[in-house]
Amino acid sequence: MRRDYIDTGYSPKDTDLTCEFHIEPSAGVNFEEAATHMAGESSIDSWTEIATLSPELAARLKPHVFYVDEGSQTVRVAYSEELFELGSVPQVLSAVAGNILSMKVVENLRLQDIAFPKSMLREFKGPKFGLLGVRKLTGVEGRPLIGTIVKPKVGLNSEKHAEVAYNSFAGGCDLVKDDENLTDQKFNSFEKRAELTLKLAEKAEAETGERKMYICNITAPTCKEMIRRMNVLKDLGAHYAMVDIVPAGWTALQTLREEVEDTDLVLHAHRCMHSAYTRNPRHGISMLVVAKLCRLIGLDQLHIGTVVGKMHGEKHEVLNLRDECVLDNVPADESQHVLAQDWGGLKPMFPVASGGLAPTMIPDLYSIFGRDIIMQFGGGIHAHPMGTAAGATACRQALEATLEGVSLQEYAKKHKELEVALDKWLKK
Repeated sequence: MRRDYIDTGYSPKDTDLTCEFHIEPSAGVNFEEAATHMAGESSIDSWTEIATLSPELAARLKPHVFYVDEGSQTVRVAYSEELFELGSVPQVLSAVAGNILSMKVVENLRLQDIAFPKSMLREFKGPKFGLLGVRKLTGVEGRPLIGTIVKPKVGLNSEKHAEVAYNSFAGGCDLVKDDENLTDQKFNSFEKRAELTLKLAEKAEAETGERKMYICNITAPTCKEMIRRMNVLKDLGAHYAMVDIVPAGWTALQTLREEVEDTDLVLHAHRCMHSAYTRNPRHGISMLVVAKLCRLIGLDQLHIGTVVGKMHGEKHEVLNLRDECVLDNVPADESQHVLAQDWGGLKPMFPVASGGLAPTMIPDLYSIFGRDIIMQFGGGIHAHPMGTAAGATACRQALEATLEGVSLQEYAKKHKELEVALDKWLKK
């Protein structure tokens, strides 16, 4: 292993891919030694001196550990763009989040952020629709979108599933989606569910005068089958498809984004399973990295957490994800381990707050996220004492009150659905 990767005098080039890592050496291992091994293993080197690594090759391709802070257990590494297949997320991750996470010289290692150079950004399309495209498609401007997930997650047959979706639409939901573990089971097949639910979405549109979007889960065993399901949705007149991004994998996501050029579907990214490697603050990969990869590849909507709901995620972490979804230029924030990122014109994603939400939380959600958020309710709609339609109506009423600057309690005096929701969920 070479010893010259620590290079605190180096200034990253515009063409470098830069990573920040949290690193904890194993017992008896020096901090800089651990950083050296991590940088070498993630690029050109091995665990011992190798004769095939010439000085000329090393000089051109060696990584530069240009920032070292043992106190905060933080290092930043600049990698030459030549090390990467610029249009391949799997190849990039195999380097900067591959073998290094298993090395014995580190007790813990976490990839906190990646700053992508313009040369890499040019290899990706980014979202086809993104935030503004979704607003145009749904016809919703100036307010958050209201969505729901059909509940229970699994167990309903296709007819009942479509009925629950219809009631959600009729009550005021803009979006209705499948949950992450509903794909193509015997009790609720993909094609029958899609056909019936899309028909009732059209019925709700005619009755309400609002656009209604059904988001059907196309996650499948193979890329070929996911593409087939996308085409089924296209032929049925759908505008959306959902994919479980972590179980499906990065190659699948890049493949689906290519297919979107033909199918013209909005891609909704469900992040189930991400906590397997994002939740530990000392080891793995941050959710920030996952979000950035989704925008790079070209997902249009992404779950980012709620702050006030049931899912793990501190406020600062969730807001960092929101910023990475929507900003054209993300400023560096050393305290939050966020690297500066100029997105080079790639469209913003529409962030989604989902998990344990009720209508009573809408004022807080609006205060935290503002108008550019999709507020997605499950039990907070379907557990309403007056039924699903009333639950959706209560959400719209709570949003109307919030936008008008009126307290929910005051607005509920003339809106029965909201009144009942407050009785059920508002803390006494």
